[in-house]
Amino acid sequence: MSTCSWQAPVAIEQGLTLPQAVERLFGIPLARHPVLRNAVNTLVKAMSQAKVLQLVEEDISHTNGGRKRWTLPRSDLAGLSNAIVLHGIFGEPKSVIRLFTQPAVRRQHADWARSLLLERQSVASLGLINQELLRLLEQLDSPIDLKHVRLPNPFDNNTLPQMGLSDYGGNLLKALACQTAALSLGDSMMAHYLNGDLEQARTAALALNTKNPLLLQYRQMILSAYEEAQAFDELLDSWR
Repeated sequence: MSTCSWQAPVAIEQGLTLPQAVERLFGIPLARHPVLRNAVNTLVKAMSQAKVLQLVEEDISHTNGGRKRWTLPRSDLAGLSNAIVLHGIFGEPKSVIRLFTQPAVRRQHADWARSLLLERQSVASLGLINQELLRLLEQLDSPIDLKHVRLPNPFDNNTLPQMGLSDYGGNLLKALACQTAALSLGDSMMAHYLNGDLEQARTAALALNTKNPLLLQYRQMILSAYEEAQAFDELLDSWR
């Protein structure tokens, strides 16, 4: 005679919608900030496609053809927080993806951010140098897992650059680079790169004449990124 042992049902943890996750992390209701909502949606979609964050489709109506929604597992909350903060500093979702997946690129970006943020008088006037920002840059230089270790948020009162409510212009480093009356060629090169304009970044990189090892590193990074983009475009053209 067989006996069946009773087992308690395993509770399935429900994910959070993006508005729920952002409000929990930053206290910001996305419905009131459409510019931020669009920025977060674009960022998370790109990171999901790159398999850095996970979006899960859930049924909210258990009928055929019922409504569905996209949610984020609670285990990805730290990664989402980091993605939004880094997006506010560096811009472009593809830059944020590289920060998560390429440690060498992450260190390069941290070095350039540090040089731009800490060597510009304009930074002090904007009140952007704070302990949280310095801690964030230190942690970017470390081998922490950005998907699981939450970075400090350096933005006061949770006013994120992507909200369009401040002088940040969408992302912090682009605003600071463009704020200087006469950009150095190196800053100009990086400003174009952070703005997603590889063509202009490549032009500035080719014109750059320097022996500074850090700028030479950035120059090579931009030229390589441009070559990869061109090769991908040529591949797509060959399939048409």
